[in-house]
Amino acid sequence: MKKIGERIRYFRNKRGITQVQLADMTSIEQTVISRYENGKIIPPISKLVIIARALEVDISDLLKETEQSA
Repeated sequence: MKKIGERIRYFRNKRGITQVQLADMTSIEQTVISRYENGKIIPPISKLVIIARALEVDISDLLKETEQSA
């Protein structure tokens, strides 16, 4: 299972954008985005909605657990 922050980083990298660019797109400070991605703080749903829109993914993509090989 990946943590929310890891999912944010995954989709951000997939789009080829930096934390600074995501910060500009979302009006969330880059240091806060870094803390989300590193699991230092858990983003509130309101911020996840903004991040998901900026990353062009559904919020469920940020929240769902990834399947592990069983």
